[in-house]
Amino acid sequence: MRSRRGSRPASATPSLDAALSVDRPRLLQLWGRRAQAEFEALLSRSRAACAARLAALPVPTFPEELPVSARRAEIAAALTAHRVIIVCGETGSGKTTQLPKICLTLGRGASGLIGHTQPRRLAWGAGEVSAISGKVLSP
Repeated sequence: MRSRRGSRPASATPSLDAALSVDRPRLLQLWGRRAQAEFEALLSRSRAACAARLAALPVPTFPEELPVSARRAEIAAALTAHRVIIVCGETGSGKTTQLPKICLTLGRGASGLIGHTQPRRLAWGAGEVSAISGKVLSP
């Protein structure tokens, strides 16, 4: 299928996987406007920056006494298979400190950020929303 405005196929959007995530919206905008030279220049710079970040990633160490460290292969497999995972464990098991390091070993974070949150913060926010909605809905 061809697009109306030009000769390249509408589905021929290039892969932006090796580009920085911060550059992807601008790259798509340039691609849509058909600003080929500007697109190619930004894509090249973005890919080079991403490759440099990937090459500069530290090699983390994992303390074997932490339960999360002991199960890092299983956690890495889950991270590879899924965009979002939930890891439950006791306080002090290494969830907060070791999960970002496991992500780094997988190359995550080179193109952007690693998202990591703690459930008690989510639970607090949900409790606040519930309390507010209870007040709003009360007669």
